[in-house]
Amino acid sequence: MHVLTKIFVVLVALLTVAIVPLVAVNATNESSFKTKFTNAEQARAAAETSLAAERNSWLSQQQKIEADLQAAKSAVADLQKQLQSKTTAVTKAESELAGAKAAQAAFMTSLATLAESGKASTQLTDALVAELGDLRSKVLVAEKRRAELEVEFDAKISELEVADAARRALQEEVKRLADEKDRAVATVAEYVASVGELAKSRAGAVSDSGRVVATKNMAATIISVRRDGGAPLAEINAGSRDGVKAGWVLAIGEGSTFVGNLRITEVDVNRSVGVIELEDVSARGEVKPGQRAIARAGE
Repeated sequence: MHVLTKIFVVLVALLTVAIVPLVAVNATNESSFKTKFTNAEQARAAAETSLAAERNSWLSQQQKIEADLQAAKSAVADLQKQLQSKTTAVTKAESELAGAKAAQAAFMTSLATLAESGKASTQLTDALVAELGDLRSKVLVAEKRRAELEVEFDAKISELEVADAARRALQEEVKRLADEKDRAVATVAEYVASVGELAKSRAGAVSDSGRVVATKNMAATIISVRRDGGAPLAEINAGSRDGVKAGWVLAIGEGSTFVGNLRITEVDVNRSVGVIELEDVSARGEVKPGQRAIARAGE
């Protein structure tokens, strides 16, 4: 082998021996530097977070201080208004006190003058006596009016009691009419069961297929009756505003006597027309204006 080659080999070996520790140190230092860099980054992020928190806290404190300052300014303004108002009140009170003192002085002067003048005292006494007589007259008039009002009140109470008794009598009459209707319906049912359905032309009745059950209790008055050769019709003074519907069947009565039924066929706002059914002129009389037509809920 050539000498230069040997020297080159030796140099390479020496460089290799020198570089290996450097590489190891470099690898160790790189890991350490990375760890330090990571820690530094974390510390920087923590510092930024803390700085942001401190800044937010400072801003909150600043806003609170500004709000407290505004509240203090408002309180000062209110106190100034109250002070001004109290100052005005004090001034007004002082003015009223001065006026009261002046009035008191004038009164004392007048009192002294009246005390010195017997004539003025006599006039004052006469005026008081006249005023007392006037008050007595007014009291007598008021007592008389009170007695009249008591009489009127008793009369109204009596009228109310009479009206209440009439209402109770009407309720009893309605109940009797309903009972009479029930008995008449039962009689008709017995008749139908024994004889059969009545002919349509005989009683002016129509089919029950169109019957509508009443949803409320109601009482109306027959205002007109039409008999022009066909089925007799009657008109009542109640309509859709009273809850009447086509298909309702109302019991017609006069006093406690059942006269017939009214099956509603036409309904207006405040009037309704229906076909008269179960009318028996010879036994119960005919349907005519002025009689009552009553609907019962559920029938």
